[in-house]
Amino acid sequence: MPAAVVNDGRPRARSVGPVRVLSSVAAVVTVGVFPVFLVGGLGVQLQSELGFGAALLGGAAAGFFAVAATASRFMGWVVERIGSRLGMRIGAVGSALCLLGIATVRDAGWLLALLCLSGLPNSLAQPAANLLITQGVPANRRGMGFGVKQSSIPAATLLAGIAVPAIALTIGWRWVFVFAGVIGLLAALAVPSLPEAERSTRAASAGTSGQSRFGALLLIAIAGGLGSAAANALGAFVTTTAVDVGFSPSTAGLVLSLGSAAGLTIRLLAGVVADRWDVNLLRLITIMLIVGSLGYGLMALGSTTLFLIGVSVGFGAGWAWPGLLNFSVAKIAPDRVASATSFTQTGIYFGGSAGPLLFGFLGEHAGLASAWLAAGMAAIIAGVLLLFVRPGHD
Repeated sequence: MPAAVVNDGRPRARSVGPVRVLSSVAAVVTVGVFPVFLVGGLGVQLQSELGFGAALLGGAAAGFFAVAATASRFMGWVVERIGSRLGMRIGAVGSALCLLGIATVRDAGWLLALLCLSGLPNSLAQPAANLLITQGVPANRRGMGFGVKQSSIPAATLLAGIAVPAIALTIGWRWVFVFAGVIGLLAALAVPSLPEAERSTRAASAGTSGQSRFGALLLIAIAGGLGSAAANALGAFVTTTAVDVGFSPSTAGLVLSLGSAAGLTIRLLAGVVADRWDVNLLRLITIMLIVGSLGYGLMALGSTTLFLIGVSVGFGAGWAWPGLLNFSVAKIAPDRVASATSFTQTGIYFGGSAGPLLFGFLGEHAGLASAWLAAGMAAIIAGVLLLFVRPGHD
């Protein structure tokens, strides 16, 4: 059907439904986090071939999030100027190139370098995706929209877990990254064209309201960083811990997929709850973080049965809150979504960087059980901090 024509003779862009917007967001965000979570999920195979330990695995994940944290604020500024569509496309292509590069590495040094570099396109895609959701999804469905976006992250770990027995243990781990890179290129082509996606609304706010908003966002960034520090250890160390407590390498990959499926499901349900009921989002996140800390504790007990329960609870509560957090930030700063979410994302990235690094250090020197207990404490502190956020509205 031909495009509609406005009075000045220029073609009007075709209407794009929210399903198309969210499927594109899901694809791009999944590809953006593929590098770090595929490396975590394939940690056993990578460590065996490239010859490195838990500390370097944690350092590689830390490098990804450290680069993303450093670039996040700048990337939010970039998105506000180039628009969400171009931001998502550049992010997806950049991630795809990094994935294809990782498929060719021959030593741990190049793996570390490429994984750090892949943090850049991810830091661009995240605020671009947040902005596209507010531009292309109706207000009464945005909770679900942010839930879909953040479900892309456990989807990446789920696929990483499935890739272990399906690809890595059959035709080799390198092919996992090749396939992921191709998916990234296809995701870039699938980003829809929206008139609003070529720019950002930048109605500046000032005065007391702006100062109050900054304080709320700063506290959210700190709490998000602590919660992310705990949660990102799941993607990086579940498979190695699973092997340590008695699972085979192939089964360990399926354990990661089980947890990821739990996290994906709860993130979507949380988005539905946010749309249908007038809940205090930040208080709900506090509850999820504290429940998630119990899952981390169960993972430290060394029992295969309790480990399975702990993984499900850890993913399903301790790492199911980011969509609600981004939705809260978008409601606090509806006029500067890309900028505000890139600000809070900076804290989340720093936590995501420090968490796996400290976890790997503790894992090597004090044992994996102690590392999981420390992750649980970080989640509890994050939840308590959110109780002090006063955004004015939620």
